This record gives sequence, structure tokens and C-alpha cells, in this order.
Amino acid sequence: MKRVTEPELMNNRFQAEAYASADFSETDNQIVLNLELLLKEVRTKIDGKTLFVDLGCGPGNIAERIAMKWRSAHVLGIDGSEEMLSIAENRAEKLKQKFGLHNLNYLHSNIALYSQKQKNMIPSAQVVVSNSLLHHIHDPNDFWNALKNISCKGTVHYHRDLKRPNSPEEVICIQKKYLPQAPKILIDDYIASLHAAFDIDEIKSQLHFAGLKRFKVFEVGERYLEVVGIF
Repeated sequence: MKRVTEPELMNNRFQAEAYASADFSETDNQIVLNLELLLKEVRTKIDGKTLFVDLGCGPGNIAERIAMKWRSAHVLGIDGSEEMLSIAENRAEKLKQKFGLHNLNYLHSNIALYSQKQKNMIPSAQVVVSNSLLHHIHDPNDFWNALKNISCKGTVHYHRDLKRPNSPEEVICIQKKYLPQAPKILIDDYIASLHAAFDIDEIKSQLHFAGLKRFKVFEVGERYLEVVGIF
């Protein structure tokens, strides 16, 4: 099945609200657990100088979990959608009031600007993560170049995205299996995302072209791909 791109940004308020209201806690918690295991494996020290960057942070699902997990570190969520960031910032304010969380901030910016080295607003990150971002990017080179431009030597990377199924029929099977009941706008977005995702061979080729020889891509079940590595 050929890739069919979808809009890069979720600027529709109803899309953002549907996504933010959905329960992705199982997957979100697993991402943070996997990240914790990776950081221990590579012996990364997390302290007050550590900056986590969550690219394409959406409503803040992953960024807020990272901020709660590593309270001494700084966490910056970046997204190009004002609607998504509005939700994320409102949630962060509630976490601040309830738990005294002060290490989480958000930035409205498009990833293409980092790819083109037009942004110098953030220092190099020690840890960079993303969840379900790559498939939104029409030109994947923008994604990989952005990662390189916000990294320093030793930056740890953990990225998870959907894996494109083999056929439209398989897309529907996966949707019915994993998202059987949801608002129509969320189901439509999920189906579009599966069509827009990459397969493992495509990502291997992208990593080779980008010169990211220390990055590896793995299949995770029937739905996901994960890219991990050290810059």
C-alpha cells in the first residue's frame, strides 16, 4: 500500500479536543517506561542541566509524564498547532497548581524551522522524544534534520510512530481492533494516520540517508515502529 500524506498540523479545534480526550494512557505510560529503561541502559545522568524535548507534543501526554517522572530536569514540548498547545498549557497549569510542577514549558513552532536551522531559541537537548509525529511530516528529511539540529554529542533519542499496514483492508482491521469506539473525527484521523505512516524499510533508508548510523528502528507489535539511538 502506497503512502498517502495527511495534514502536517492538527489545527482543527475539534480534532485537538477529540485527541486530547481520548484515553491513550496505556501507550503513553509504556513510552515513558521504555524511555526510562533506555536512559538506564545508556547510563544517562538526569539532573538540573538535563533538557528533554518532546517534538510534536500535541496536548502534552508525553511531556507531562516526563516532567512528573524527572522533576529535576527541564522539559520542553514543541508543536506547530496552536489548538494542541492551548490544551497542553492548560493541563500544565493544573499540574503546577496540584503538584507544584514547574519544570514543564511549551513552545509554538514548526519543525521545518529547526530542519532549516532557522530557530536558535532552544539549546541542544540531552534527550529528544516524539510520539506519532513522523507520519505527519510530508518530507521525512525535515524530521531527521530537525533532530540533528537540536542534538549535541551524546543526545539520546526515542521516537515512536505508527507502522503503515500492507493494505486498506488491514487499515480497517487495525482500526476496528484498537479503536473500535471513538468519535468519528478521531477514527477518521486514525485511519488517515495509518495511511500516512512509513514502513520499517522506508525508515531504515531515511536513517541511512540522514547519516544517523547509530539510530536503529524496530517493529513493536503490529502497529508501531520505534527509533532509538545516540547522536
